[in-house]
Amino acid sequence: MANVHIGDDVLRNILARLPGKPLLRFRCASKHWNRVISDPYFMKSRSRRMVLFPLLKPLVAIDENVPVKDKTHSMVRIPSPPQHQEGLEISIVGTFNGIVLLALTHKSFSCQLILYNPLTCASNVLVVMDPPSSECKFSYVFGFGHGETMHDLKIVRFELIAPILGFKWDVFDLKTSSWSTPQYMKRGFWFWGDVGVFLNGFLYWVIYEYPCFEILALNVKEMVFSRIKLPNGLEHTWLLLESTGGCLCVITIIDTTRFDMWLMKEECDENSWTKVHSFTFGLKDDCCCKFLPVCILGNTKILLTNCSIQLVIYDTSKGSGIMLNGLETFDHFERISRIFKFSNVHKTFYFKDIRSIEYVESLVSPLDICFI
Repeated sequence: MANVHIGDDVLRNILARLPGKPLLRFRCASKHWNRVISDPYFMKSRSRRMVLFPLLKPLVAIDENVPVKDKTHSMVRIPSPPQHQEGLEISIVGTFNGIVLLALTHKSFSCQLILYNPLTCASNVLVVMDPPSSECKFSYVFGFGHGETMHDLKIVRFELIAPILGFKWDVFDLKTSSWSTPQYMKRGFWFWGDVGVFLNGFLYWVIYEYPCFEILALNVKEMVFSRIKLPNGLEHTWLLLESTGGCLCVITIIDTTRFDMWLMKEECDENSWTKVHSFTFGLKDDCCCKFLPVCILGNTKILLTNCSIQLVIYDTSKGSGIMLNGLETFDHFERISRIFKFSNVHKTFYFKDIRSIEYVESLVSPLDICFI
């Protein structure tokens, strides 16, 4: 049989359409194919976007390049990093250049920060932390972002000192692998969730100070905090903080079935909140199985779930949703109990804020992330 030559342009076009795992296997086909696939420019041009969230075993990714109707392939299991053990709670702190920063928290609230490549499964332990020193045992709160340039990567850490005294916060510099001198912040609020959202040089966290929610913002370059009010009338409603289209976004729950989506059109300007979508989903008055938003996908789609971990992708432009059942979910009741809690006061389930993240697959090693 005659050898068939495939031109590099054609080869790149074919390989760029493959999911991550088959692509890695094709590196073994020949030295030439390995060079093509390992080329950083090829991986960048491929730009395969995935949404990672820690709901199941413990990580699942939604492949935004696969049609939602393809339920078998639109959801992908991501192997756990080798540092993950039974009993460790996993949180997604942030991402950079295809590398995801994970926080693995023990029941004692000791914590490891790990750089992890979900495509290659390579990992690197960045820092190991003892439990917070406060007698009030709460987990650390984190943020991951950069200042003026993408080479200036920072991890921000908050630690509750005491209910009256406030928070201690410091910054880990990935270039120097060192923590800054701790600073202190008066506490009049609680963090709603364990991680912040990074966007355009700012980190954002949802905070609750009785009787309302607000947003805490940090200018990563200047290390200056500010507080942002939510749109009028939404200060007392449950919300999900995300980013989409280069804007900060909140999705608020009006009742058991109604949701509003708001965008902040100008950076850190609370007067620029604009409502862009209102939609209805779920069974009215069914509090125990109501759906809550987990993350915002591309193309006006929102991922929702309920206390049975039924996953739905809702398309706000079409006003309809598709149930995802590509992964079995009913063997995760221990994890479900940590995500959903039942409130005796409101006689309903509430949802612990679960941070998802959009990342672009790459072959970058976690060992190299500090030097990019």
